[in-house]
Amino acid sequence: MSVQSPDPLEQIMTTVVAGFQKTTDAIKELKNKQEALELQQKQQAKAAYHGMTGSGKSRYVAELVEIEKQKDPNNTRGAQKRVADTLDISAPRVTQLLKSDKNRKNGK
Repeated sequence: MSVQSPDPLEQIMTTVVAGFQKTTDAIKELKNKQEALELQQKQQAKAAYHGMTGSGKSRYVAELVEIEKQKDPNNTRGAQKRVADTLDISAPRVTQLLKSDKNRKNGK
């Protein structure tokens, strides 16, 4: 009876597959953590927005839009839409807050 040693190619393949599985698991875990963090940040932004008066809301939304514009300076409407989505308000409401002279003046 001869003892057959494991095939080196099979050992390498097993190791590679196990490595890919660990990498995939780590990526999934990071993605889940990132989604949870993004949800928490969205909830915090909404809470801050709803706790403000009209003038505070205008300044807050304007600042969020400026932050979003930095991501894509050529797409102002996209920035406003992303802020609206974050705060769960309508895009026209964001525009209204940005253009409201009354709210901006009351807050200064």
